[in-house]
Amino acid sequence: MNTQNYEQTRWLDLIEDIDSLTKLSTDIWKQKQSQPQYNSTGYIDLDFKDILKLNPQEVPFHTQAIGEIGQTLHTGMVKNNQIKRHEFEKEHKLHKQIGDRFGISKTQIYLNVQTPGNVCGIHIDKYRTHMTRGEYDFSNTLTKDIFSGVVFCQDWKLGQVFIAGTDTITKWKQGDSYTFPWYMPHGSANAGAHDRYLLQFVGELTKK
Repeated sequence: MNTQNYEQTRWLDLIEDIDSLTKLSTDIWKQKQSQPQYNSTGYIDLDFKDILKLNPQEVPFHTQAIGEIGQTLHTGMVKNNQIKRHEFEKEHKLHKQIGDRFGISKTQIYLNVQTPGNVCGIHIDKYRTHMTRGEYDFSNTLTKDIFSGVVFCQDWKLGQVFIAGTDTITKWKQGDSYTFPWYMPHGSANAGAHDRYLLQFVGELTKK
């Protein structure tokens, strides 16, 4: 696919062919390596006290293939890395708070608790579960309308790092938010002594 017309492609079409998706995202990223790799989108006031009470079950970080939609970029990281993950139901107030802040709808929000010693291999997100389970209609969602990011739920601790392309994020404060384009390879590691709490969100832009 020509890197100039991918934004007008339906997202569900784009993620069907993992090899093509990997090549396309890599080509786009290489073209844009000189640009900022992420956007620092400021503080968002959420109920972090309640969020930090959660202690989700630990599961493999990288989900298995869903139908014909496989995995990308993180071969070797699939079997050995765990995350404590909690998905917030669509009625939870976080969906409205994050949706209103960033101008998105049809949101999915996860709490990812990365325990010491775990690594999330470099990858791009495809949102396979969210966009194929039928909770919302993404049949006409274009790639340009995909909007995603993270919110840190605690102040940074030594040994924690979030990677976006050629850049790394550290020294964050509770409530700091960052967004990055769909093609941006990203990952994280916790080489410290404390759990890292992070909200991961995605949605469809409402202003197009």
